[in-house]
Amino acid sequence: MTDLRPQRVDDPAAVVDTGALRRAVLAVSVLQDVDLDPADDGVRLRGRSGGVVLTWAALSQAVGPHPAVGEVGLTRLGTYLRLHKLVADLGSDAADLLAGRARALALPADHALHPGSGWLQEDLLGGALGLGVAVEGLLGDPDAVVPLPADVAAAAGADTRAWWPAVREHAERMGALAARRLALEPPRSPGRAVLRPVGGCDVPTLLASSVLRAHLTGQDGSGLRAVAAPMRSRGWYDLSRVDPAFVLAAWSATEPSDRGVARPLLVTADEVAPAASGGDPAGVVTSEAAAAATGRGAVHHVRR
Repeated sequence: MTDLRPQRVDDPAAVVDTGALRRAVLAVSVLQDVDLDPADDGVRLRGRSGGVVLTWAALSQAVGPHPAVGEVGLTRLGTYLRLHKLVADLGSDAADLLAGRARALALPADHALHPGSGWLQEDLLGGALGLGVAVEGLLGDPDAVVPLPADVAAAAGADTRAWWPAVREHAERMGALAARRLALEPPRSPGRAVLRPVGGCDVPTLLASSVLRAHLTGQDGSGLRAVAAPMRSRGWYDLSRVDPAFVLAAWSATEPSDRGVARPLLVTADEVAPAASGGDPAGVVTSEAAAAATGRGAVHHVRR
């Protein structure tokens, strides 16, 4: 019997379940109002420029290792189809629009929205996050930032690697802005020690900024900071006041596409690494700070 279970997005031997994809495509058409025509060889998206044909194999790659008719699969497929339709409608103007809305996006490898290894532009030291190109505000929600699949960029005639230095610099500047805002917070502010998105960069992406990491890790002399970012829209960096169970609970209660990282992160000036499962990241930071202050030990960098 043919194995039609979901397989990794970058697995060239993945089996294409066209039946499930057909059901998913029809659901996206109805629920997200996407004009399309399923056919034997794939899907034709109707558009002002005559439309575009996407093969079932390409749609399977877009869904990735998720059930096509599940919540994550439908979200990924809808985003993929709508981005392709946007490019087809814009024609020769598509590359400039995508470039103008390009943003960096940091995702853990197992995130629901991660498009696969071909999307990555940079692996952040520490192993917790990978960075790639996303676009902001092009699918209805002006604040929504979604990954830009490589084949969508190619359809627009765009080279995302050429964009990357400017996109990365934007993320660095947004991290510096976040650091300045944190430095100005009153000591007893109700929102103190909370990270929020800035300029199209969500909380995990802001941690890619060396300026923000230096601010977070330079306050107590330890050179290390535990950060919880269970959702893309919020992060906490004073974990002595956060129940460790809260991080996983908040991650589980968040919509898959809006999730951040399930476990706390250990941040140094150079790295962002996942804390050990079941550990006490706030305790690690406290003990490291004490060792550094008394000269009994030195702060170590998280193993890559």
